[in-house]
Formats: sequence, structure tokens, C-alpha cells
Amino acid sequence: MAEFVLTKLAESVLSQTVERITEHLIHEAASLKSVRDDVVLLQDELESLQGFIKSADAKQHHDQHLQRLVLKVKDVASDAEDVIETYIHKVSSSYIKAFHNKSVLAQVSFVRERIKVIYASMQGYGITSVAAGVDGTSSSMAELQQSLRRSSPNEEDKDLIILDESTRALTEELTKEEDQLRIVSVVGMGGLGKTTLAKKAFKSVKQHFDSATWVFLSQRFVPKDVFIEILTQILGKDKIEKLNALKEHDLIELLKEELKEKRYLVVLDDIWTIAAWDSIKRAFPQGKKGSKLLFTTRNREVATSADPSSSPVEPRVLKVEESWDLLQRKAFPRGGCPPEFKELGMEMAQKCGGLPLAVIVLGGLFSTKSSLDEWKRVLGDAKSYMNKVQSHQQYEGVNGILALSYYDLPYYLKPCFLYLGNFPEDSEMHKRQLVRLWIGEGFIPTTRTREEMKQTLEAVAEGYLEELIHRCMVQVEKRDHKGIGVKTCRMHDLMRDLCISKAREESFAQIIQQQHESNSSTDVSAASSFEHLDGSHSRRLVIHPGVDLCFKKPWACSTLFRKLLVCNNNPSSSSSSSLVESKWVEQQVYPNLRSLLCLGGILSLSTLKSSNFRMLRVLELHFRSRSKIPGGIGNLICLRYLRFQFHDEISLPSSIGNLHNLHILDLSYNHWGLIGSVGMISRLIRLRHLLLPHYMKYNQNDFRIDKLKDIETLKTIPAYVLIRSYDALHKLTNLRSISISFYGNYYNYNDDDVRRVLGSQIVQSGRLTSLQIWIRSTEGGFPSLESLSSCHSLSKLLLYGEMKFQQQQGLIHLPQSLTKLTLAHSEMKHDPMPMLENELPNLRFLMLGWKAYVGSKMVCSAHGFPNLDTLKLSSLEDLREWIVEKGAMPSLKKLGIDWLSELEMIPEGLQFVTSLEELRIDRMRNSFCEKLQGQDYYKVQHIPSIFLNWCH
Repeated sequence: MAEFVLTKLAESVLSQTVERITEHLIHEAASLKSVRDDVVLLQDELESLQGFIKSADAKQHHDQHLQRLVLKVKDVASDAEDVIETYIHKVSSSYIKAFHNKSVLAQVSFVRERIKVIYASMQGYGITSVAAGVDGTSSSMAELQQSLRRSSPNEEDKDLIILDESTRALTEELTKEEDQLRIVSVVGMGGLGKTTLAKKAFKSVKQHFDSATWVFLSQRFVPKDVFIEILTQILGKDKIEKLNALKEHDLIELLKEELKEKRYLVVLDDIWTIAAWDSIKRAFPQGKKGSKLLFTTRNREVATSADPSSSPVEPRVLKVEESWDLLQRKAFPRGGCPPEFKELGMEMAQKCGGLPLAVIVLGGLFSTKSSLDEWKRVLGDAKSYMNKVQSHQQYEGVNGILALSYYDLPYYLKPCFLYLGNFPEDSEMHKRQLVRLWIGEGFIPTTRTREEMKQTLEAVAEGYLEELIHRCMVQVEKRDHKGIGVKTCRMHDLMRDLCISKAREESFAQIIQQQHESNSSTDVSAASSFEHLDGSHSRRLVIHPGVDLCFKKPWACSTLFRKLLVCNNNPSSSSSSSLVESKWVEQQVYPNLRSLLCLGGILSLSTLKSSNFRMLRVLELHFRSRSKIPGGIGNLICLRYLRFQFHDEISLPSSIGNLHNLHILDLSYNHWGLIGSVGMISRLIRLRHLLLPHYMKYNQNDFRIDKLKDIETLKTIPAYVLIRSYDALHKLTNLRSISISFYGNYYNYNDDDVRRVLGSQIVQSGRLTSLQIWIRSTEGGFPSLESLSSCHSLSKLLLYGEMKFQQQQGLIHLPQSLTKLTLAHSEMKHDPMPMLENELPNLRFLMLGWKAYVGSKMVCSAHGFPNLDTLKLSSLEDLREWIVEKGAMPSLKKLGIDWLSELEMIPEGLQFVTSLEELRIDRMRNSFCEKLQGQDYYKVQHIPSIFLNWCH
């Protein structure tokens, strides 16, 4: 089994290396001209080695010599890549070419000799090459992705078995009218379904509470973060910045104040220790009669210690018949399990030990196997790996199932799965960021056939994520605006443990994370996380939230990246003796480090001044105050993904234009915008995603956007840049997503400018899937929307600005493909609902905000908005009467009402919208809120979650 995994990983590394060498031969032809023939020969030999690896994969002998041989394949592939990219870097840095030609030829020759030795050893094992690129799976990747899209396998609720007796017991405990605050616990081993049970009970009882909140915990949670999360759910996300500025003591007092007069329910999901509970329990007051805290925990002692009078609810394991029922529903999502699979399936179901997680993951694995022979092969692997289940060690059994699902992954999914372990425990992973990181890392092939080129790299990466979800190795957390795609996802903590374990075995990444003693806020030196850091082996370095690697002395950051961290761990090492040492440190390089991710952690910019990380492909940094990006970043010419997050203004050095391999530049998370010149971005000719800050303080005159021929995403681009950039409006037809701002910092816009943009080839090509246009009232508005009628692929639209046309003639041009629509400052005088509800049958999300409608009456008609899932009405200050007819919005789940200062009461017809799950009321008049809680309560009493915030 072990060598099976190694061959898959070796195949992945080989495939990516061949892919990158091909890219270099295309895009770095000038740099490689003098050594091209030798590089092509090396590429051919690596491709041949792929065939040997596929043959070794098929043999799967339990032989340590073979395992070591496969590891050598990984090493030689990585070394080949390093040799070529180091050479390109030195040539680009104006080194003496003749000297380095000899050097690189010698290194390439050495790598080729190593490959020949591996060939000979492979042949000694009787391993012969098979055709590289042949996929032994039962269906192609394209066919599998189409199947996944058709079947929509991610609706977990219908596939899970919820034990009625456990659900009933938990619901009864939560709804008891007890005078004292009570703590209810769900206890059991990992994978037993504690969180699933708690979620089901939470949904069914939360309407009985004035406030109901849910918090995911982790083994390393920070109490302050827990308090902020609960308060954010109570007060709204717009308060998060103010909450972040408060001290922990103030947060506790604020939380007590918010809860003391309420009957509240707070769920603390996955609490690990008694000390963890002790660190946060002081924030929870008695509250009104019936208030509850709900724990899920693996430790019964935590439950009994927190509330000795409460009896924990412990879900039982599934019976074999129940396990088989769940297994076949996951393995055959369209139904119709062939009878010949039952005996084999029952045997496998029994090996899961009754643990739902193991059954679900195994079902996901079997869903990729279409024949009985493939099922038998999985059973054969499982028998040797999961015998601990038969000895009643159930926890080891679930680990065996999870490991089996990992071993079964095709080679192209291995690194994608391991990458998920980089993110903090219990974090929501955003699909968009994850996909872009995978592309930046080179996990998604860019040199493809003409047929494959029909799909964007993002679509291929999303297909990879869908396959991991289909295999139940990743859980969908939120759906996107279409209701089909993934917006965010999570990993079960046991699956994440497996992911991190395998990543550690493969030296896939080094993670630096804040550590706490007994989950308290007392920090242990982050240096302990570096104990095994060795830049020569790990190619990725990840810094988690809570870690601050900023030091007063610039060289200290580099020191931190040493294996022993002398200055941090050895108090006797004085700073006065570190001058010589710091020079030694500056000479140390990490040529194998390809990714440096600060996922919430803070890292000093001085790190970028040295050449320590010259081969980075992926760089994401967070900064807490104004900093100037050093010009040295221009030396990182291998960068494909660059993301900066500032809390202040940011200026770019001119050297950033040297990053000619950059695909993704994300500057959108900068609170105060760009300053200075941005003309150097015009030189990034391979850029595909450019995300700029919303605030534009930079000089736009030298910004030539028309040079970015491959651009697919443009966020917050000034309209002036498009208009003046040498016909960019007609050249950039690869665009899929664009956000355009008509803000006149340097240019006075008029209606003709808006017409020119809307009538451009960018819009008319029909390729756009997302369009946002922002027009300030002083810059005019929308003279017409007629050009949008050709946007047949458009699913997401935001229009911020005055509608200057006859409304009935204007909104009719909105494409029926829209699933998300946001209108703001439109100043429409006629009720837009009749037009929108009839013309946009696929709409799932609608927001009218900031004077989008200035009339006094609004009507949602019967049978209108058949697919609307979310409706938000905000700052419609003239709206007095809102009528919802019976049968309107039959699919509505979320309704938000914010600052409708003249609205007198909640609509009568909401009592018939039985699909509603959440109602959020913000900043409404006291009279409105009093009616809602009194005489109008019958209209909303069926809604499980109702939030009232900041009533005036």
C-alpha cells in the first residue's frame, strides 16, 4: 500500500515537472536558447520515466527498495526543475551567460545520468515502461466531471442517517424549561456524527430561543476569537471591525450584556478539554429561563465537569444494515445498486465499525468504481489495512477507511488534497482562493490539447474540487449564488489529521501555528513549530493566524527561518554576537521553497529584501500597518500567485513589472487603496486575474490594460483605464469577470462613456459571467441597459448608479441567465418587482439597496420569483407599504430587512412563505419591531431563525 501511494505522488511530481519544462520552453525560449537541446532531451527522458512509474504503480510490491527507488524519482524530477528555473533566474538577472551555460549543462547532464541509473534499477525489477499519459481509471476526467455536475452529489442531508432516538433525546434536553443555565452535551468518538446530530437539533429548536448561535472550535482556539464570532452572529457582520478593536475583557462584558435578558442557545462544536471550557465560560450569563449551551466533544469528562447534573447524549454506531443502506446511497447516488454488489458491499460496510464518517467516505470511494472487479480490489486492499476494526478498535478503523480513500486518489488529486491541510483547523476554505492557489502552484496543467482548452484552468480546478467532494473527502459549507457550485468548504477534523499526516510524510509543507497551553490565551514560543523546519526538503511554508514574525531587526526574520532558531530558543545567545551570525543567515538560501503563505499570520517585509526565497511561485503576505513593499520583490521572477493584504495604503515598486510569470495579482484586501503609479502592471503580460482595491488613489495615466491579452478577471478597474487604453474595450475578450468603477478622480465621466463601455466587445462578446459597474451620482448614471441583453452567460450582476431610462423599457433587457442581481442608488420611481419577478425566472439572490427604489409601495405577486433563495432590502427610505401575495417567492429561505425607516409592518403574506429559514431585521424603528414581536408575530412564527438588531 505504501509504495502505491509513493508511485502516485511520484507520478504527480513528474507530470508537473514535465508540464513546467514545457511552459519554460515556450515562454522562456530566449533565456533557454543556448541550452534548449539539452533541456528537450531531459524533458523526453522525464516523460519516459512517467511510463516506468505507471508500470511500478501496477505492480505494487511490498518492497522497501522499490519505495526508495520511487522516492529517487520524485527527487530527480524536483532537481531537474530546480536546475532549469535557477538558470532562467540567473540569466534574467543579467549574470554572465557563458559561465552559466557550462554550469547548467553540467547539472542537466548529472540529472540525466541519475535518470539512467533509475531506468536500470527499474528494469532490474522487471518494470517496463507503459505509455505515459494512459489513465487506467474507468472513465476520463472530463467524463467524470460531467457526471459530477449532473448528479449534484453534495446534498449531504438526504444521504445521512440520523438516529431518531438520539435526535429526540437531544431536542428534549434543549427545550426543557429549566430555571438555571444548563449545559447539554453530545459525546462520542470522531466520525460518529456528533456535529451532524447537533446541527439537526439546532435547526429544529432555534426558533424557541431569542438568540441562537453556532461556533466551531479547534484545539488551538483563541477565546477572543470565540467571543467575536458569537457577537458577530448576534450583532451582524458590519460590527466585526469594532469588535476586533475591543479587548477580551470588554468583549466578555458586551456578550454578557447581550445575552442576560435573552433566552439563548450557544453551540460550541468540538470542545476538547476542561481547560478550554474554563477559558470561555465566564462570558455566558444565566440568561432567561430555558437558556442552554450545547457542547459536542470526544471527551465525556469535559461534559460531566461542565454540568454534572446533565446526562450527555451519545449517538450509537450504525447497524450493519444501516451502514449498507448509507453506503449504497453514496456509492450509487442515482439509485439502482446492482444486486451482485450487495454481498461485497455488506462486507465492506461491516468493516466501517458503524461509524457514519467511515461509511460516507467509503461510499464516495466506491462511487468512482463502476465494476465488481474494482470493488474486489478495494476490498483486498482494505483487508490488509483495516484488521484493527475486526479487533473492535473502531477509531483505528475509521482512520483506515480514510487512508484507503487517500490511497485511491488519482495522481493529479494527491497534491490538491494535501494542500487542504495548509489551512487552519475548522476554517472555511473559499473555493475561489483555493482554485487560484492550485493554479499558482502548478497543479493544473496549462499546456493542453485544443479540446481541453475549451475549459478554463479555473473550471478544471473546480472539477478537481468537485471530485474530492464527490469522494466525501471535503465537505461543502456554502453554495454559490447559482445554488449548484461551491462557495466555501471544510474538512472533517479526522480527514484533516490524515491530510496533515500524509503531508508531513511527504515533506509537502511546513506549518507554523500559534500554540496555547490548555487552549488559554497564553502563547508558547512559535519557535517550537520550527523545530523540524528544513528548507532543503519542504517546498511550502505556511504561517497561521496568531503568529507574528515581525522583528525590530531585519535579520531576525531570516534567523527565524533557520532550523535551530538559536536566538529564540537559547537565551544565552546574545544579540551582540549575532552580527556575524546574521551575515551567515543572509547567505542561506531556500532554493526549494516554492510557496510562502501567511494565512492570517504576520510576516516582516524585510524578508523579501534577501534572495532567500528567489524561486517562490506562490506568495501571500499580511501586514498590520503601512509598509513599503521592497523593490527586491522583483527578483522573485518565478512568482505565479501574489497576494498582499494591508490594513493601510499600499504602493507598488516598479520592479514588480519584472514578474512576467505572474498569473494572479490580488491587492483587493487593502483597506485604504493603492497610491503612486501602477504602470508597471502593464508589463505583466501573462496576468490572468487582477484584483485591485476599491479605493483608487494611484496615477492611472501610464496603465496600459490592453497589453494584458490573457486577462480573465478585472476587479475594480477604473473605466478611464479601459476607455483610453488603445481600444482595450474591444481587445480583452477573454474576460469572464469584471468590476468597473466610474469614479472621477482623474477624469470627468458622462453618459457617452457609460454607453461606450456597455456597448463594448467586452460586454457584447457574451463571455462575461460576472459584471459590476459602479457610477457615482456626480458621474451620471445608466442611460440604457439594452446592450446587456446579449450577455447570455451572465449570472452575476451589480449595477450601482441612477437608472436614467424608462424603467419598463430598461429592466426588460436584463438577461434571463441571471441568478444574482444587486441594484443600488438606482432611484427607480416605479416598483421594480413586477418586471424582475417575471423576466428573471432563474434569479436566486436579489438585493435592492441604497435608494434603489424611491417609491412608497412594493408588491411581490403570486407565483413570482419561483427560484429566489435570498432577498435583501436595505435603505429604501421611502418604502411605506410592502405587499407579499400568497404564493409569492415559494423558494425563499433568507430575508433581510435593513433601514426601511418608513415601513410600518411586516407583510401579511410572509406567513405563507413556508420555505423561510432566516429573517434578519436591522436598524428598524421601534414601532416596527414591537409589532413584529407582538401583534404581527403570527406572520413570522414559522421562521426558525429571527434576528432583531439595532431597533430604534
